[in-house]
Amino acid sequence: MTTLGTDAIVVGGGVIGCSIGYHLAKAGVNTTILERGEVGMAASNAASGILSSLFGNPTDPYTRLVNSSLEMFHELGPELAEASGVDIELVQCGELELALSEEEAQMLHSAVVEGGWRSSEAQWLDAEAVRDKEPMLSDRIAGGIFMPEVCRVNNQRLSAAYARAAERLGATVREHTEVIGMVRSGLRISGVRLHSEELLADHVVIAAGPWSGIIAEKLGSYVPVRPVRGVNLNLQPVGRSIGTVIHGGWGLLVPRNDGSVIAGATVEEADYDDRVTAGAVQDIMSMSELLVPSLRDARLNWALAGLRPGSPDDAPMMGAVPGWQGLHVATGHYRSGILLSAITGKLMAEHIAGEKPELIEHFSPTRFRGA
Repeated sequence: MTTLGTDAIVVGGGVIGCSIGYHLAKAGVNTTILERGEVGMAASNAASGILSSLFGNPTDPYTRLVNSSLEMFHELGPELAEASGVDIELVQCGELELALSEEEAQMLHSAVVEGGWRSSEAQWLDAEAVRDKEPMLSDRIAGGIFMPEVCRVNNQRLSAAYARAAERLGATVREHTEVIGMVRSGLRISGVRLHSEELLADHVVIAAGPWSGIIAEKLGSYVPVRPVRGVNLNLQPVGRSIGTVIHGGWGLLVPRNDGSVIAGATVEEADYDDRVTAGAVQDIMSMSELLVPSLRDARLNWALAGLRPGSPDDAPMMGAVPGWQGLHVATGHYRSGILLSAITGKLMAEHIAGEKPELIEHFSPTRFRGA
């Protein structure tokens, strides 16, 4: 059976696919989002929800991409709440980058003084000032850098907000719908094949995370993306919680509006194995207790693993898939899918409309040709 009548199909209902669907629908494009499971329940569900800035060469494409997306969220939060009825819990809470030793404290302090830190608004805090800001921190903390511009969102609400807002703008969202192939006409992709039907469209966007490369490979195209497992825990402190994002060593602690804390996150080359392992939980808890000792007594609400899409340079791939007309890709966002979802949706919608946004050209999958 063949179904006609849509302008664009987005393959993948994670935060990237749903943002693309939302921005396309917002631009008046008749859009269908296809998700083989449930919307936002893969890597997007297991993320931390941090929105950070980058300080460096203002003309660097990745710096521009990150900072543009962070800026978008300040308007996007209330926009999505109105459009979808979902509060993404956007909070500008700031982040503390902690020094776990005197040697590390000297290094971080020098970086701030010399203007070499990743935040233009970074402030050095000595050990006493750090604990004044976050009283639950360990006495072993030697100081830290505070970055006031850092925000957080509830990543588990963000995908749902994009999807629901897209639906209210006329998009169709189909869950439990697996794409098994593409409809081809010469060198043009004109739709997708499902188990029981074909859906036709002028444009198809592959936004299937680490599975995007597999889909492209079936067409003879090279989209080099790999799965990188990340485990996060949700902890409910017994007493007082934290108020800022805390980063120390490889560990991250992110407060939630309900008083819980996201603790993570591992970075594991584990192929397509999305299990939460006992070792990962133990490693995260050890690091969490090093930063905030009272978390040892916290209740473990949940543990989740997600397969992040990593590219060879850990930057996203966006734009046309080489060799095909009507086929596009948005993947490879690695650990920054939540943060980059806003700008990715906007750029991909402009790209599909034929506007050729300059910034997207730097992230074409063609940069890996011959790799």
